[in-house]
Amino acid sequence: MRPLLLVLVLSVGSTARAQDSASAVPSVLPPRALTNELSSELGLLAGGYSFSGGSWTDAYAASITSGHYLFGGLTVQAGLLSLTPLERGGPSPSFSLGVRLGYTGERWSVVAGPVLQATYPSSPLITVLPSVRGLYQLGAVTLDAGLLDKQGLVPAHLGASYGPVGLAYVLPLGLRAHARIPLTERAGIQVEGFAFRVGNAQSALLTVGLVGNPPSSRPGATP
Repeated sequence: MRPLLLVLVLSVGSTARAQDSASAVPSVLPPRALTNELSSELGLLAGGYSFSGGSWTDAYAASITSGHYLFGGLTVQAGLLSLTPLERGGPSPSFSLGVRLGYTGERWSVVAGPVLQATYPSSPLITVLPSVRGLYQLGAVTLDAGLLDKQGLVPAHLGASYGPVGLAYVLPLGLRAHARIPLTERAGIQVEGFAFRVGNAQSALLTVGLVGNPPSSRPGATP
């Protein structure tokens, strides 16, 4: 009887220790459609109008800093755009600040928020526009759509990306493309550009910058 009782006591103790060890292992959260990201880009923007008998175009130096961070599924995005004219006597410098909030699941993400555009001197000084972007993953392909994306520069787009390369149609007539060249596991060079026409207005942008994916600060979370 005593040996049997000893076996039962040891088995119960080992089971309890196994449960304690399992509970001590940090839980790993499920992967999500977006990961934390920070980017800084420099480039050239050309925009203007065409009319009967001619056209005019202004060139700007563009600087864009943006990023998004996930708090569980809650997603916070922010970006700052600076446009500096390259010609004296041309248009005034302008700045745009975009802030979007939303949610990211395992295969999808939706964020929305305002874009504040400021030009001095101008009337009104600040213009507020709505901005929305969503994506859905189908295996290795990611479908995405947006309204006034890129701090208000892109009117509307529908696109798809495969790995580090993406292509989108810009409404009503235009294209948008991007590619990421990896440098390390978490950092790379981002090349992005678009060109479109809306009525008698046209715009084109080409940027090159650094992009990185900082790890999450939450214990047990995936990056």
